[in-house]
Amino acid sequence: MKYLLTIVTVCFNSEKTIEKCVTSVKNQLTKNIEYLIVDGKSSDNTINIIRKFQSDQIRLISETDEGIYDAMNKGIRNSQGTWIWFVNSDDYIKNGQVENLISYLKKLENYDCIYGDLEYVRVINNEFFMNTKKTTLDLKHLKNEMVMAHPSTVCKKDALLEVGVFDTNFKIAADWDLLLRLYNLHYNFVHIDTILSRFYCNGASSKPHILERHKVRKKNKSYKLIDVYMLKDVVKLVIFSILKPIKNKMLKK
Repeated sequence: MKYLLTIVTVCFNSEKTIEKCVTSVKNQLTKNIEYLIVDGKSSDNTINIIRKFQSDQIRLISETDEGIYDAMNKGIRNSQGTWIWFVNSDDYIKNGQVENLISYLKKLENYDCIYGDLEYVRVINNEFFMNTKKTTLDLKHLKNEMVMAHPSTVCKKDALLEVGVFDTNFKIAADWDLLLRLYNLHYNFVHIDTILSRFYCNGASSKPHILERHKVRKKNKSYKLIDVYMLKDVVKLVIFSILKPIKNKMLKK
């Protein structure tokens, strides 16, 4: 069966968060949506939790993989939807969010990628601090840095397959590399004025990985002789290291 949208969640040993995630998706499924969960052969109770929800529309793949992007590639290749949306295993979808997205997908069917805004969440001493970040409308800087949020981006399966899915040589920046390839090959992007995801700043992808970002720019020929943005990344890292403790103190007040 062909669906309009496939929601994909990749997970590994996610027993603490997976039930909330799956429940939030299950409660919003309609006949034109499928939910595909790709598990990396979890050794905790994750698989047992997921199996409680399995149905024709909620499918589980559980097998060893070579990391998060390898699992995401399995999600792409095994999906039956025209559009693909990755939802993190420690996230959940707010009520009405899927219905809102579906309305956009129907109106914007001539585009290849739709991207929205996101919420940033910081956890400090078990307290949650949240703020909204508007995503840029101008993607010309995508060649230099990740200016959009991958969890807030929904792309057509055909487009992802055509450009070669995620490059598993990257450990934290394959999402940027993939979106940059789509942009450089002139696939159509459009911004929607709605929040599609929240980003937990304590995750691996929130940490600085300057060398890998340099490799993405090199692979995609984003500079001619000198990667100036690598120097900017170093400066940003220094400033971030100085300001982060100050910002955290302000948030706790």
